[in-house]
Formats: sequence, C-alpha cells, structure tokens
Amino acid sequence: MTALLNVVLPVFALIALGYLCRRVNVLGPSAVTEINRFVVWLAQPALLFGITANAHWSSYRLDFTLAMAGALVGTFVLVLALTWRRMGAGDAVVDAQSAAYANNGFLGIPLGLLVFGDGSLPFSGVSVILTACVLYALGLIGLEMAQARGHGLGKALLKAGGAVVRNPMMIAPAVGAVFSTLGLKPPEGVTTLLELLAGAAIPCALVALGLFLAENATAGFGDWSWAPLTAVKLVVQPLIAWLIAGPILHAPLQVVQMAVLMAMMPTGAGPFMLAKVYGRRGVVASQTILATTLLSVVTISVFLTLIR
Repeated sequence: MTALLNVVLPVFALIALGYLCRRVNVLGPSAVTEINRFVVWLAQPALLFGITANAHWSSYRLDFTLAMAGALVGTFVLVLALTWRRMGAGDAVVDAQSAAYANNGFLGIPLGLLVFGDGSLPFSGVSVILTACVLYALGLIGLEMAQARGHGLGKALLKAGGAVVRNPMMIAPAVGAVFSTLGLKPPEGVTTLLELLAGAAIPCALVALGLFLAENATAGFGDWSWAPLTAVKLVVQPLIAWLIAGPILHAPLQVVQMAVLMAMMPTGAGPFMLAKVYGRRGVVASQTILATTLLSVVTISVFLTLIR
C-alpha cells in the first residue's frame, strides 16, 4: 500500500493543490488559462519533442498504437451511435468526446513514468498524439458538420486538418521524429532549454488540471447525464484497450498494462473546450471531467494494486 501511495499520491496531490489554490484565491481566475497555455504551447511540446527525438523507432509498438487508437475511436463511435438520434448530431459529438477523450497528456505521462519508468514515454507520447490530434479532429469535424447541417464536408475537413497541423503537440513530436530518424541533436544550449521546459510540463499540467476543476466545480452533478459517460470512460474504454491489446493482438503483458492504464485516464479538457466554442453541453462536459477525475483515483489505484 505504501508503494502504491508513493505512485498515486504525488500526482493527485498536485491536482488537489491546484484546486485548493483556486478555491482560496491564491491563484486568480486567469491562472488556469495562462498556465494551460504555457503547458500546451511551451512545456508539453518540449517534453514530446524530447520523447520522440531520443527514442529509437524500435521502442514504438504497433500493437499498442492499434489498441489505443481502437479504444479511443471505438468509445467515440459507440457513444455517438447510441446518442445521435436522441439528442442530435452536435450534442452527441460532445458527449462522445467526453466519454472518449483520455487525459493522457496531463495525467497519463506522469503516471506512466511513476509506474513503468522511462520506458513508458514512447507509449504515453503515442497516446497524447492519438488523443490530441486524431480524436480531437474527429470531434471538430463532427461539430463543424453538425453546424453546417450535413453540408460542407470539405470545409469541415480543412478546418479540422488546419487545427491539427497548427497544434504544437502535433508539431513538436513530428519534429522530434525527424531528429531521431536523421540522428540529429540540438545544440547543447537548446537541449538545456528544452529540458528545463519539459521539466515544468508535468507539475504545471497537474496544477492546471486542479485549477480547471475548481473553475468548473460550480456546475455540480445536477441531472446525471455525466454518469453513463463516466462509466464508459472509466470502465468500457479500458476494457476495449485490454480486448484489443490482449486477446486480439496478444501483446506482451507490459504493453497490455500500459494500454489499459492510458485508457483509464479521466476525461481531459478537450471536450469542454469544444463544447464552449460550439455552445453545446458544456455543463455535461465539465461534470464528466470532474466526475472521472475524482473517481479515477479509485479505479487507477485498484488497477495498480492488481498489477504490482
């Protein structure tokens, strides 16, 4: 139990500190936006660049990528299919994102490091790219199509493609992959700069998550629309990851465990941001983020107890 607490406590304690700092007004209402921008535009890209630039291609596994992609997209499609007719395309897309969008960047990377060590970085890096680029693009395309009432597929694809290409969390690992392939190394001063930024990514990301939860805690848990989405995120998505990685692909045990752990991450901020931009189900998205984050303390702890 002590070993488990040593893994889980630092991660969730940083989230709790961010939450507390906002609730007692040590950090103001703009803190979540500014710290999040620092993480997304500077710290996290530096971390992702370092992961891909220093990794050998042999450290990436197709079985993990397929399992993670299947879990993310499978969950998105499942919820979309179940809710489309009942609530309409736009709201269904936001709910599908809320049930599928794993917080691999802010929570998955630090937990992976603490549980599996540096060997987890290529896996968590792939998870971040799949979530922040592929799944985010699916949500963006769906909402653009819903807004256009089924017309303008080309425009929706262009907008989604442009958003993905401009995403620093896509650009940084792509540049890192080029450096790795060509055997290039940045100058020593640049390397030190990137390492300093990367070192700030995890604590700042976790504090920002706590700030975000504090900002949206006033939504409460009202109409229970969040409950089935939370169940899908914390139970169904990890089961899909396990099914693909284990029984279907027969991946090594640690690869299966890493796929399940990444799929167990609570819902990230992406669905809420999309919901706010398009004016759809922002309250449900924030409720799902809060519920999955709180409950994931239990589900992740149980999972880590089983595998340790």
